[in-house]
Amino acid sequence: MKLRILILLIAMCTAAVSCSREPVDEHLVVDGWIEDGGYPVVKLTSSIAVAEGALSSDDIAAHVLRWATVTVSDGEKTVFLTGMKDNRYFPPYVYTTYNMKGEAGKTYTLNVRYGKTEVSAEATIPEPQPLDTLYAEPASDGYVLRASFDAKADGRYIFFAQRDSLDSEYLLCQFSLVDGSTVKDKFEQVVYTGFSVRDVDYMIRYAPGEHVSVRFCNVDGPAFEFWRGYMDEWIFSRSPFFPVSASPMSNVTGGYGVWAGYGATYYEIDIPE
Repeated sequence: MKLRILILLIAMCTAAVSCSREPVDEHLVVDGWIEDGGYPVVKLTSSIAVAEGALSSDDIAAHVLRWATVTVSDGEKTVFLTGMKDNRYFPPYVYTTYNMKGEAGKTYTLNVRYGKTEVSAEATIPEPQPLDTLYAEPASDGYVLRASFDAKADGRYIFFAQRDSLDSEYLLCQFSLVDGSTVKDKFEQVVYTGFSVRDVDYMIRYAPGEHVSVRFCNVDGPAFEFWRGYMDEWIFSRSPFFPVSASPMSNVTGGYGVWAGYGATYYEIDIPE
């Protein structure tokens, strides 16, 4: 099965043993966000076609876009983002600025120009919402986290996690998307580990002794739909009974990917030995 996979979505290919490529038109791919109280962060890549298998670091590095003009506007002022190497992210190159912080309730417009290509997107930051509880629970082959919170009918929630020993950045947690309109007010969620494009042997549970940072986000609608599609691709592409041939919904006009608004709260937890 030949798929056109975005760099952002290479996760579905990492479980196989080899890969081949077919010539396709390249497209600009955005992986960007702005949080309440945080600075904008944007990763830019071009798309790549993958038949099956894992990509090398050199393959991915060749598709990182390093000389784009990137701006973010809040409707009152527009700031330019500077490209720089940053090993906290993968790929380790981002565009950011310290001249604008996100505010809940505001809408931010992203514009990217790279050569003759220009893309744009809008994101609104919802109000952050705290967790009521977060604790580790033993499982048959490790630990899971359990979280509870007061789900709002208009809330859309996503969990990201970062293991100090393994993850360079916050990763989307498996089965972690919650639509507040479909659950009861007092809701409990199992939080599994995050998955990465570099995971060959993905382990869904946390290992004893790990220190974990959890990023709990109330997200805008387009971001929620994008990450739901991303997770579907990750899960179903690993099964021969559920072929996947479509990319997740994108709010990027002229390209692919997502520009997201996050109302985020952060938590630290130690997994028992």
